[in-house]
Amino acid sequence: MDEQEILKKLDSIRDIPTLPTIVFELNKLLRDPDTSIQTVCDTIEKDQAITLKILKLVNSAFYGFKSKISDLRNAVALLGYNAVRNAIVSLSVINSFPKRVTLMDFDISLFWKHSLAVAVTSKNIAQLSKKESPDNCFVGGLLHDTGKVIMAQYFPKLFEAVWSTLQNNQISFYESEQKTLPIDHTKVGAHLADKWQLPQGLVDAIRWHHEFQPEIKSANFVKNIYLANFIVNAYDLDPELRLDLSKMHPDVVKFMMNMMEDVGDWYTGLTSEIEAAYDLFLETEL
Repeated sequence: MDEQEILKKLDSIRDIPTLPTIVFELNKLLRDPDTSIQTVCDTIEKDQAITLKILKLVNSAFYGFKSKISDLRNAVALLGYNAVRNAIVSLSVINSFPKRVTLMDFDISLFWKHSLAVAVTSKNIAQLSKKESPDNCFVGGLLHDTGKVIMAQYFPKLFEAVWSTLQNNQISFYESEQKTLPIDHTKVGAHLADKWQLPQGLVDAIRWHHEFQPEIKSANFVKNIYLANFIVNAYDLDPELRLDLSKMHPDVVKFMMNMMEDVGDWYTGLTSEIEAAYDLFLETEL
C-alpha cells in the first residue's frame, strides 16, 4: 500500500475513534466571545461523566486551587473557556482510544504517559515564551503521537514492521517508519485530527513535531510541541538530558536557548506536575 491507499483505507474505517458531540458544540459556542457561562455549562452538563471530570480537574493538584469547588459554573469561571474546552478535548481523546492494545510489546499506558509528559512540557514552554496559549500547547502535546495508536489498532501489519525494525536496529519509532513504510504516524495522526475538525494549529503540531517547518503559519505553536517532544524523548534515553543539538532544528535550538539556561534542571522541576497529570488523566476512565 502507498500513502494515499493507507489514508483512503483510514477514511473507510467505520469504527474510527470520534470525539463526542459536546466537543463540536463547545467549539461552535466559543467562537462567539459573547457566549455566556450559563450556556457553556448547560452544554457541558449534557454529559454528566465529563461534568464530573471537569470538577475533578479543577480540584486536582494539577491546578492547585486552595478551596474545594463543587459547582460547574465556578469551575468554568476559574479555568476559563479555553482551558475547559481543551480539558474536554484531552479527556475525550484519551477515552476514544482502546484501553489495551495487544500488539508486540506496545504498552498503551506508557504511550499516554509519554504524551502527557510532552503535554505538560509544551504547556510550560508556552508559559516561559509567552507567545502561545499554554492550554492549547498542552493539547498539542497530548495529541502529537495519536497516529501511532491508529496504526497499532487499524494497520497492525504496518505497525509490527515498524516495531520489529525499531527493536532490531535500536532506533526511534520515527526513524524506523522512514526505513519501513510509505507513510508515518505524523501524517496518519494529522489526517485524523483534520477529520475531527480540530484547529489547524493542532493538525500542524501533529504533522510536524519531528520535522519542524519554519514557514508554516502555525510555526510558533508547533515549535513548542517539537521542543517538548525532543526534550521528553532525550530524557527517556538519558536522564542527565545531554541534548544532541545537531539533531534539533536550528530555529528551535535558538528558541530554547533564549528561554532556559539549564534544560535538565528546568525539566526536573516539572516532575510533580507530570505526575499530577498522570493521576488526573489516567487514573479513572470516563
